[in-house]
Amino acid sequence: MTTGLFGLLLGGCSPEPTTGGDHAEAALPQADLLEADLLLVNAAVYTQDAADRRATAIAIADGRIVAVGTDAEIRGAYTGPERDLAGMMVLPGFHDVHAHPISGGLQLNRCDLSSAETVVAIIARVRSCADALPPDAWLLGGGWNLSLFPEANADKALLDAITAERPIFLRGADGHSAWANSAALAAAGITADTPDPALGIIERDARGEPSGTLRESAQGLVEAVLPETTAAERLAGALAGLQVANALGVTSIIDAAVDADGLATWRALARDGRLTARIVASVSTEGGVDAALALADPAARGSDVLVRADAAKIFLDGVLEGETAALLEPYLDRHGASGQLLQPWAALRDLVIGLDAAGLQVHMHAIGDRAAREGLDAIAAAREVNGARDNRHHISHLQLVHPDDYPRFGALDVSANFQALWAFPDTYIVDVNLPVVGQDRVDRMYPIASIAAAGGTVVFGSDWPVSSMNPLLAIETAVTRQNPEPAAEAPGQQVLNPAERITLAAAIAGYTRAGARLMHQEAHTGSIEPGKRADLVVLARDLFTVEPDAISEVPVVMTLFEGRVVHERRDERGRDLQQPGG
Repeated sequence: MTTGLFGLLLGGCSPEPTTGGDHAEAALPQADLLEADLLLVNAAVYTQDAADRRATAIAIADGRIVAVGTDAEIRGAYTGPERDLAGMMVLPGFHDVHAHPISGGLQLNRCDLSSAETVVAIIARVRSCADALPPDAWLLGGGWNLSLFPEANADKALLDAITAERPIFLRGADGHSAWANSAALAAAGITADTPDPALGIIERDARGEPSGTLRESAQGLVEAVLPETTAAERLAGALAGLQVANALGVTSIIDAAVDADGLATWRALARDGRLTARIVASVSTEGGVDAALALADPAARGSDVLVRADAAKIFLDGVLEGETAALLEPYLDRHGASGQLLQPWAALRDLVIGLDAAGLQVHMHAIGDRAAREGLDAIAAAREVNGARDNRHHISHLQLVHPDDYPRFGALDVSANFQALWAFPDTYIVDVNLPVVGQDRVDRMYPIASIAAAGGTVVFGSDWPVSSMNPLLAIETAVTRQNPEPAAEAPGQQVLNPAERITLAAAIAGYTRAGARLMHQEAHTGSIEPGKRADLVVLARDLFTVEPDAISEVPVVMTLFEGRVVHERRDERGRDLQQPGG
């Protein structure tokens, strides 16, 4: 409900707030109207502020929100260009708190297989990519669906049939597997005699020959001989990733694994004025605390700069698809094997204590329930040594969490960073995960509602390019626990644990104000309030008026970043849809 105009000082004065409603008598005299750069009117504004106020109009100036209220209140206090939104919904810009925008953009600019839904389609796309390259160039790309292949194991023979001379290296959609042809394996020196590297798997055929699929650190054997990615390629990839983000209403991103080159890319775009999202970089911890601090800037926490490197990333385990996720109970087909943690407990504990003491936010990857528990244990150890430091650590993915650990998220102030778009029974879960973990564990996957009910803070990210960056697809899935694609046929069971459904309001909060708090930028974004940055998304319809299974069908009409329109949806004749006659 609207509770009256709430505004910010602009040019040294501000109208007195009213008590609500379209009170024409509360408006300032015409001569005293304040200048705004843009007025959004006739909208369904869902502010996400502490009072959960609704409004119909927003005034924007100098990149900030200066007032929120009814149409009459805003027009009675401000003058400036208007956008009549005809009842469209306005939300704070979405926060994607786990994504890989640079690598995702690089994939788009190379051989992107993410939309290929069959093996035949994948092969056709790879062949097309090969035909477009110079004869001596590597074919690089990614996004192939592991569940399309038996045991998630793609065979090199399929790629060899396309070209036996050109090396091909394609990262899997999960980011933890890769597919190479014989030429790429040969370039890396991988043969039947090559041992599995530490924490990696070279998949092999019945004769012991490398099959073409590489898991975890085994990918690095080929990565070591790949052509170097240039600074220009990284910049182009970042810009492509930003374009995807803005088209989906995303204006803040945690880049979930950043090295020195990635950080330099983001800072270059910020210097050039081409950055259209706020970036928090979770820097690499491969070299320990000192190496992370060489990249990170803990003092930037909470500031309004566009690129902050005040977080650090730790990979705790792998993924269920390659049976490299760390579980409390064994895989059903591995005779007692339960996956492997990527570092010993003592090393993990000391790393987290050191990062926490340095003022860095710890950002963890955990798929298995054993990994989630060890991550929580390490954070608990850091709190015991360092005390509470408001670093707001978070654990991502959380496909499996033991129920005993649900309340620990709230108790330790660790945000549960879910990729909600994964929380339905897709082919990965039904065809790949179910046979190796069993129905009981499948029924516990992605415990979003349970962790929230136990006092934990739930936030959302996409892990793009692993899956779509579209927040509306993820929000619909969090609400329904069903496949959000209207034309898709769900394999087997239709719903993944309906008890883990959450409300639409909770899902929106996870993508807005809760995400902003996790990023230490709640003073600047995450809600529509005077003084905050005008990072906004306009949706074609109010989500609260559509059926849950139609949420993802609502178009993003416009995205604003610091008051600038960075995305507009146009109709078939090129007209802006939010303009009269559009």
